[in-house]
Amino acid sequence: MSFLGLIGLIIAMSLGSHFPIYQWPYEAFQGIAFALSFGLGLSVIISYVVTCVLFVIVASVFFMLGAKLSHCLFRTK
Repeated sequence: MSFLGLIGLIIAMSLGSHFPIYQWPYEAFQGIAFALSFGLGLSVIISYVVTCVLFVIVASVFFMLGAKLSHCLFRTK
């Protein structure tokens, strides 16, 4: 489930891109870092750190959602 969440984030960030699909994760990462750096005025290093944290948060949230869904669907005793 966390993989699907990350794929969804990458697709949302790179859907209109002219780059090949195998470059979409890199472009999504760089796009978020650029938006934080240029748009919010953060330093480049802080932008990359915040982008990494954002990817970890998205993966964690979707992992927790998947765990809850798995527990509801496949109740084990």
